[in-house]
Amino acid sequence: MKPFVKYALLGSALSIVWTLIGYIMGNEMQAKLSWLSSIVMIAIYIFCFAAAIKEEKAANEGFISFGKAFGTAFKTGLIMAAVGAAFFYLYSEFINTEYVAFMLDKAQEDMANRGMSDEEIEMAIKMQSKFMSPAMLAGIAFLYGIVINFIIALIMGAAMKKENPAGEIK
Repeated sequence: MKPFVKYALLGSALSIVWTLIGYIMGNEMQAKLSWLSSIVMIAIYIFCFAAAIKEEKAANEGFISFGKAFGTAFKTGLIMAAVGAAFFYLYSEFINTEYVAFMLDKAQEDMANRGMSDEEIEMAIKMQSKFMSPAMLAGIAFLYGIVINFIIALIMGAAMKKENPAGEIK
């Protein structure tokens, strides 16, 4: 199995487990710990990218170009983003069916705390509701995953590259 596939599947499994732990803790706790969740997810990406690049590097006698390192990390993240989006759809549609409604209620509460009028809140919630279906949120999660993946893959590719002075082997 290619390293990027192996570590993408491992990262996807870790992300799913982390999400299910959040589900067990409840929606309110998930919202309060969203910053921690973001850090954990980024750490999972970094671990999986580094492991996949390291394995590719080992297969090439300890050398890897920036392009190969970036490509390995990006492909790993692309699979993780696709699996994550599919899981998020299933999660919000079938497992935690109250999640979207909870997020809308939380947004409404936040707007009220910022001093927005009832009419402004109603208009904003109506607009947000159009984008808060499980399918739309899964698509947004996929795009978000690709952007984060791209940035981390660039950094990891630059940090882990080790050019072969004799030229590329594979």
